[in-house]
Amino acid sequence: MRWVRELPNVIFLHFNELKRDISCQMRRMTQFLDIPVDETQWKNIFEYCSLDWIKRNVTKSVPLGGAFWDGGAETFINKGINGRWKDLPRLEESAKYEASAVQELGPECVT
Repeated sequence: MRWVRELPNVIFLHFNELKRDISCQMRRMTQFLDIPVDETQWKNIFEYCSLDWIKRNVTKSVPLGGAFWDGGAETFINKGINGRWKDLPRLEESAKYEASAVQELGPECVT
């Protein structure tokens, strides 16, 4: 975890680290927050915090069961994959989008 550092009141975690070793990262969090955890409960905690469990039980995992999202709760939980930014539009596409937004919405709204 070469990139992780801790400040007095802040802990930095990376999504990849949580996916790679959720048990280690959750133990770090509870130590940092000074939250005692019964050792017999860790297995359940890890299960209920896993992305797989959350995806299977998505309506239990998101605010109001996902009522605010078009398509329901399933649209709230995305793929859980890093590096998706590589598929984002290129600079020229982004510039075209931003110019269109300014034209349609006005500069104050876009800002």
